[in-house]
Amino acid sequence: MYNPQKLHPVAYLGSVVKGIRNMFIPTLIILFNMREELFSGTVSPKLLFSGIGILVLVFILLTGYDVINKYRTRFWIEDNKFVFKDGVITRNEKDLDIKRIQSIDFNEPFFQRIFGAVQLDILTPGDGIKIDTIKKSQAREIQSAIYEEKEEKEEVTSLDETEINIGDASPWPRETATKSIESFETIKKMSFKELLLMAMTSGGLGVFSAIFFGLINIVGGEIVIENYFEYFEDIIRSVVLAVVLASLIFVVIGYIIGTTIIMVRNYDYTLKRWGDDLSIEYGLLSKKNKSVNINRVQNVVISDSLLRRLIGYYALSVSITSDSLESDEVDGKVQLLPFIKKKELYEIIGDIFPNYHMTTPKRVVPVRSYRRYFQFTILFFLIAVGVLAYFFHDESFMTYIYIGAVVLLAIFVISGIYSAKNVGYTIYGDEINMMTASAFTRRHFAIKHDKIIDTTYRRNPFLHRADLGHIEVSTPGGVLSSSAEIKFIEKDDIERIWKYIERGTDDEADITESNQTMENSSTD
Repeated sequence: MYNPQKLHPVAYLGSVVKGIRNMFIPTLIILFNMREELFSGTVSPKLLFSGIGILVLVFILLTGYDVINKYRTRFWIEDNKFVFKDGVITRNEKDLDIKRIQSIDFNEPFFQRIFGAVQLDILTPGDGIKIDTIKKSQAREIQSAIYEEKEEKEEVTSLDETEINIGDASPWPRETATKSIESFETIKKMSFKELLLMAMTSGGLGVFSAIFFGLINIVGGEIVIENYFEYFEDIIRSVVLAVVLASLIFVVIGYIIGTTIIMVRNYDYTLKRWGDDLSIEYGLLSKKNKSVNINRVQNVVISDSLLRRLIGYYALSVSITSDSLESDEVDGKVQLLPFIKKKELYEIIGDIFPNYHMTTPKRVVPVRSYRRYFQFTILFFLIAVGVLAYFFHDESFMTYIYIGAVVLLAIFVISGIYSAKNVGYTIYGDEINMMTASAFTRRHFAIKHDKIIDTTYRRNPFLHRADLGHIEVSTPGGVLSSSAEIKFIEKDDIERIWKYIERGTDDEADITESNQTMENSSTD
């Protein structure tokens, strides 16, 4: 890996596919200029072959340029830097300091896996490199070499900073780490039971519906949907019963298909560790590998839904920084564990992030603020129902609309109260823990003071009169930022958080008397 490396040969096939995709706009331009002859049916062979010839020429130029660029692409490691060079006429060279590299990700799309190829993303807080289609063995070697270079550089830095007194003996020969990619230690591998439970509680119906209605929109869904319901109406005389039965079958089949899709995406989910670097691998058809440097983590987030909370499972994620648009996660969020038991979760957090306390946030929303979590939602919903009632008040289906509206109103109220009863914060030394909640889901943020880049205090005249407000705390995260906002809390709590942001610690906190541990500080 210390010599210039080339791309995988299948990258050239990717150039052909890319060239075909790029022909869409030129084809539209040609067809637009030939519209009169096409509509009148007077297209001459000369005009037809001229149009085809132009498209072929454009395809050859675009594809040929990309093929030459990939042929001349080189990458290697040199002087503690990862070097990437490409370009046809103008040669571009990009160097990344290995010490600043915080993420090494490679994806294996199904087609590329057949040929043993992957796509590699290397990210730093300020830049990134995306290498399209290299050998999987090359990606592993790059990952291993970068980790080894980082370890050696850290060891040298540590030795330089060590104070040596006259007469002290130093160990010799110096111990060197001869680690390979197999040196990764497996922290957690999701079992099939956990994978199935995660998929069943991850909104599989929503995944299926998004895909289904996306396809329906492309092919023209009105006819398909009408034929689907007419089929059941022919079997069952009652129109209402036919619609209900057809909907139930759609929901059941959609839920099964959506659950299967989620299982395939997250198959063999594994979290590994090598020193200060974490590696996440998952996927059956398209396999992904993401990495996170522990020292680059900006905040730690534990999330759950009401259903998962009832069965005792949570998810763990972190935010990292990167100004590069090469990354898909613009908010910098990286999910480490999507589904794990509470006790096991806190043991892993204590091992990976021993400097984070993850103290349970204290619920601080006053009872008088509960209504504010659902009042505007209910207002807009009632306006929508009122509009329907005005135009369709004589229709028989409005009875079902009213029944559904009552059910949804009850859900809005319960969801709002659930959110209000779970929102809170706790300050523990140099760390603030914040709990946000919405739509029966919760997110527990643990944020160190030195990671905070922005704090925003919001209130309108109504909140000002009630001595309430919102406060948002932001840390670096991806291209944008990662934020936690707690709403409708007392003015005194906002001032306490504000003072913590200014001073770096809470004057009222007595750390010496705290009995919080990783096991008993779990998210309730």
